[in-house]
Amino acid sequence: MRVAVVGVGRWGVNHVRALNEIRRMEIEGVKIDELVVVDRDRARAEQVARAHNALWADDLADVTGMKVDAAVVAVPTVYHYEVVTRLLPHMDVLVEKPIAAKLEEAEAMGRLAEKEGRILAVGHIERFNPVVAALREQVGDRREVVHISAQRIGPGPPSWYTLNLGVAHDLLVHDVDIACYLLESTPSKVLARAFWDPSSGLDTDIVALYSFDDLGVLGDFRASWRAGPSFKRRVLTVQLRDKLLEVDYVLQTITAERGLTEHRAVGGYSELIAAYTSKVKESLSLLGVRREPLILELVHFLNCVKRGEKPINSWEEGYRALKCVVAALEAARRGSAVTIE
Repeated sequence: MRVAVVGVGRWGVNHVRALNEIRRMEIEGVKIDELVVVDRDRARAEQVARAHNALWADDLADVTGMKVDAAVVAVPTVYHYEVVTRLLPHMDVLVEKPIAAKLEEAEAMGRLAEKEGRILAVGHIERFNPVVAALREQVGDRREVVHISAQRIGPGPPSWYTLNLGVAHDLLVHDVDIACYLLESTPSKVLARAFWDPSSGLDTDIVALYSFDDLGVLGDFRASWRAGPSFKRRVLTVQLRDKLLEVDYVLQTITAERGLTEHRAVGGYSELIAAYTSKVKESLSLLGVRREPLILELVHFLNCVKRGEKPINSWEEGYRALKCVVAALEAARRGSAVTIE
């Protein structure tokens, strides 16, 4: 199998590294014969290719003529539509999240993939985080879920970077996708508030309240770039009727809180605190137990290419997540709830 990575900037180079590891170790039987690095910055493409024993090119036209089986697209989101639509007639594609800058572009990309009989996957990497699989097992019956909340906070891109979309497309898209994945449902409406940076015009902080009316579940998610360079938080909390599950995506830990061992309705303050702190908690760490999420995502994609199977991060899932993000931004601008069709 010949695999290309198109765009080897800050995140694309990680794809090259991970694919090179898959090639060396043939993880889960995935055999990569050649790796191709593509970037319009010729010096960058050559440098990354040399470091990872890969071929390189600086033009998409070269790639489409190289009999590439699958490509990972990690260019800025505003170029997703242009690049992916050029590649799909020739190969299967995994495009980084969000699937596109606009819903119309995302749908056109998906329809083209269907027309060409190609796989179009979206880089929703948290679906491959081992704690998400553990969380799905702990949740069990989705009808037991009462509430979901998340915080995804960290420094944004450099101020000089002009090709970026806002924090909703960058960070919020992860947590709303995981909520849809866990609940196997799409929210019916959203209410949101946001702050926009006056110099860039980008949204930098958003709080979105989604309503999954079919399940009677509310989900509140905050995504923010308004943080110092060393501050990062990636947590998700799911409340079931009889327990609370908290996930740390980065540390790959999951904590289950099952309530109080005893509950006293009367007594002094010290007794009240003693009862409240007597919570039953169980923690599980998966860090290092399984491979890193990026490798798991790429192995899944390449196995789907090999077998002709639909990936769990299909273009339809990416389209749904983008739709939820676009609706939240619209709700924030309006100052009122927006229905998600």
